[in-house]
Amino acid sequence: MAALGAERGEASKVEEKINTQKTADSWKRHIIRQLKHRDKYQKAMFQDVILAYINLLERSNQRALITKGILGSGSRYPASSNESLTSLISKNDDLKKTTGELAYQVLELQQEIKIKDSVLEEQHARMCEVKKDLLGVQAEDGSLAVRVAEVTEGNRLLKREYDSLLEQHHDMDQTFREEKLRGQEMLEELVRRKQHAAIRMNSRNERRVRAREASLQKELETAGKVKVTIDVGSVSAPASREASPKSDLAERRTTRLFRSASVTSPPRILDSIKELFDRKKRRGNSLCLSLEEELYVPVGICLAARVPVRALHVLELGNL
Repeated sequence: MAALGAERGEASKVEEKINTQKTADSWKRHIIRQLKHRDKYQKAMFQDVILAYINLLERSNQRALITKGILGSGSRYPASSNESLTSLISKNDDLKKTTGELAYQVLELQQEIKIKDSVLEEQHARMCEVKKDLLGVQAEDGSLAVRVAEVTEGNRLLKREYDSLLEQHHDMDQTFREEKLRGQEMLEELVRRKQHAAIRMNSRNERRVRAREASLQKELETAGKVKVTIDVGSVSAPASREASPKSDLAERRTTRLFRSASVTSPPRILDSIKELFDRKKRRGNSLCLSLEEELYVPVGICLAARVPVRALHVLELGNL
């Protein structure tokens, strides 16, 4: 919009310049016509004066010749007639009258020339003022043309800078959209990988749970097939063990626990069952357990199996 306004302003200024040039040309033509008219008028006016002056000279010459002839004839013919003298006197009067008229006409013409000279001087002064104004207008026109050129160049530079900034904005917008799409794809891929990893981990945990359930089932079946004989003398064992927990801990550490369903020796199964009963009795007799008993948890036989309530492994999405 700024460029269009600048172009319109430039066009209007060019039109004003053309109109000013036309006005100046019309003023010049008018002044030339006035000068030519003045020359013709003054030439005609002076032509009348010149013709009148020539006629005056001719009449003066004629008068001189007549006077000279009269004087010569008078000297040669002293007995001239009165009629010729009277005619000469009348001619002399006519010449004087004509000379006076011509002199009056010359004075009138001089007055007219003075008036016209004053008019011409006024016109010349006005013409000088018009020329001065014309020079000022031309100087202003030149400064405006320079200003128009500067504004046009500035608009062109601004247009180029705006185009470059607009292109950079488009490029940055395109890059931002591509990076945003790429980030979404990477996030989706990461979530997909985490989901697959979680599925694999869940399936692995399920397989482990199933394997444990199967092994426990086998152990239960094996334990059900084995006959167990409980000795009554072993009931008094917890009292002595409560008296010496350290010796009990050492004894239990030396004893090999039952850990797999593939064990086939009955004495080991019996030992594990005895330890299970001893632990239940100790918990019933004492309200608080010692630190050593908390640290050591014997592995017994699982008589009932179910789905675990608490997860064995808890992994966050970002920790995979």
